[in-house]
Amino acid sequence: MRRLVWTAIGAAGGIWAYRKGSELLDQAREQGVALTIQQAALSTTQTVNRISATVAERGHARAQRTWEDREHREDREGDV
Repeated sequence: MRRLVWTAIGAAGGIWAYRKGSELLDQAREQGVALTIQQAALSTTQTVNRISATVAERGHARAQRTWEDREHREDREGDV
């Protein structure tokens, strides 16, 4: 059953990628290469910025949890 699910997900992803690629190719033909490259670069930059923000946010949350765990552990050791 898992293989069927993953096969379906892969097929859906492939169809989406094909359609998106066709759409981008049509836009490239209509707009010209320079504008298409500029849009792709902007899209890539935005994606990288989102990923960086997410990683930084998770890193901050992880550091905060580690600090709180350390304080909690020190409190328990002091109680003994």
